[in-house]
Amino acid sequence: MKTYIDLHIHSTASDGTLSPTQIVNSALKLTAKEHNPVVIALTDHDTIAGNEEFIKAAARHKDRLTAIPGVEISTNYHGTEIHMLGYNIDTNNKELLHCLQVCRESRDGRNEKIIKKLQAEGFEISMEDIQPDKPGETIARPHIAKQLMKKKYVSSVQEAFDKYLAEGRSCYVERIMPTPREAISLIRNSGGIPVLAHIMLYKKLDSAQKNKLVYELKEAGLMGIEAYYNTYSPVEEEYVKSLAVQWGLLMTGGTDFHGKNKPHISLFTGQGKMDVPEEILPEFVQEL
Repeated sequence: MKTYIDLHIHSTASDGTLSPTQIVNSALKLTAKEHNPVVIALTDHDTIAGNEEFIKAAARHKDRLTAIPGVEISTNYHGTEIHMLGYNIDTNNKELLHCLQVCRESRDGRNEKIIKKLQAEGFEISMEDIQPDKPGETIARPHIAKQLMKKKYVSSVQEAFDKYLAEGRSCYVERIMPTPREAISLIRNSGGIPVLAHIMLYKKLDSAQKNKLVYELKEAGLMGIEAYYNTYSPVEEEYVKSLAVQWGLLMTGGTDFHGKNKPHISLFTGQGKMDVPEEILPEFVQEL
């Protein structure tokens, strides 16, 4: 029987639109026909706030669902933003919590600067417009983009990023982030598995630089690489898998699901054809 796997999922704790409980329920509903086994991980941006609810919701379905607590940490690699996934982390680890708090405070300060830049360009938008619906929810650029759409300045979240919020656009603001090495150390010291996320999205890096990145991070304790991802072409997937083999890394995979914030991406299948193979599980689960 096929096992459905998605190890890269975002909830309302960061910039997704489904709560951790809704993610569990959706995963079960999508696989209910044949009562398939399910393995999912919650990897919200720079926060572990949703993991307690996620694990609690999953505990009622242990007969066929494995839920892995996780995080996605934004890091700065010589001016390029690199994302580090951490799996099976200790959500009570003080050093990890402190780092995530610093990241969150930096993100909050960034939001204010973005709002001020938008206001300077004539947009009627304020910090009050992007206040969280739930205490502890991380507010990020997608929330600002949705407000721009709500106020009819843009027709979609993507248009808001393309015109104003993405790197290089007029209202983009950098923020304080740890280095990939620091994130790897934090994840490992919290008992977790550090995995380099969606390497093919780092367009600033050519093949030689990507290889150097993986080499450096492997030396720093990197344990895995996201070999299956919703935007990878077959050629890109084979390239990332070759990096995993070359450097002795675990292979993982996930859709980067965000709910309605990325409506073209579905759980388990990404943009329709993605499939994380069961072959990755024995080695990955062995490390959990």
